[in-house]
Amino acid sequence: MSKLLSLLSRKFALMVSLPRNEARLAEAAVKAGAQCLKVHINCHHFASGTTFKSWKEERKAILEVLAAVEVPVGIVTGEETQPEADDLLDIQQQRFDFWDLFAKFTPPGHLKLSMGRMVAVDSGWTPDLMKALEQIGIHIIEGSVIPKTEYRTPLNLVDLATYLRLTQASNMPVLIPTQKAVKPHEVGALQKVGAAGLTIGAVVTGLDEESLREATRGFAEHIEDLPPNQ
Repeated sequence: MSKLLSLLSRKFALMVSLPRNEARLAEAAVKAGAQCLKVHINCHHFASGTTFKSWKEERKAILEVLAAVEVPVGIVTGEETQPEADDLLDIQQQRFDFWDLFAKFTPPGHLKLSMGRMVAVDSGWTPDLMKALEQIGIHIIEGSVIPKTEYRTPLNLVDLATYLRLTQASNMPVLIPTQKAVKPHEVGALQKVGAAGLTIGAVVTGLDEESLREATRGFAEHIEDLPPNQ
C-alpha cells in the first residue's frame, strides 16, 4: 500500500508541492513539518510559473530530492506529454510512493504502475466521475476544482461547500491543493468538510526556500492540533 494512502487513513496530512525540483527545498519542507512531497516533470505549473522538463532532464535533481528525505514522494508525470516507455520504466525503479496527474491526462497504462494512484479533478468534475474513478482503481483524489480565475483569492463558503460535495461523492480520500489563498488557521474547516489532507504549493509557499519553510511550519503547527481523520 502507498505510504501516503496509509497516512491519509489516520491523520490530516500535509503535502508540499515543490515549486522546483531541488533537494534543499525538499529538506526545508520536511524539516518544517511536511509529511509528503510532490515533484514534477513534463508540465508548466500555473501557480509557480515553473516549466518542468522531461524525466531525463529533471532526473538528477529529482533523485537528489529522493535521497535527501525519507517521507513519501510522489511524481507528476506530465500533462499532454507523458514519459517515454523507457523513462517510465526508470521512474518505476525509483523510490516514488505515488503518481499524480489530472485524470484527463492520465494514460490507462498508469494503472499498471507499482505506485499509489492519485488523480486531480478540475472544475468540471461530477459525482458520477468520482464514482467511476474509484471503480477504475484510483486511490486518492486531488481536488483541483477551483477555476484559474479564482486562484489566490480567499477561501469562502462556496469553496467549502464544493469540497464537501467532492468528499461525499466517493470513498476515496481527497487532498485539497492551495489554489485558493488558504490560511493555516483554516485547515480545521477543510477537515470538517471531509478533506483528508492539504497540498500546499506556490500560492501559499512562495518560490524561495525561506518562504516555503515558514509557510510549511505555519500549516504544520495548526495541523498538529487537529483530531484524527474519521
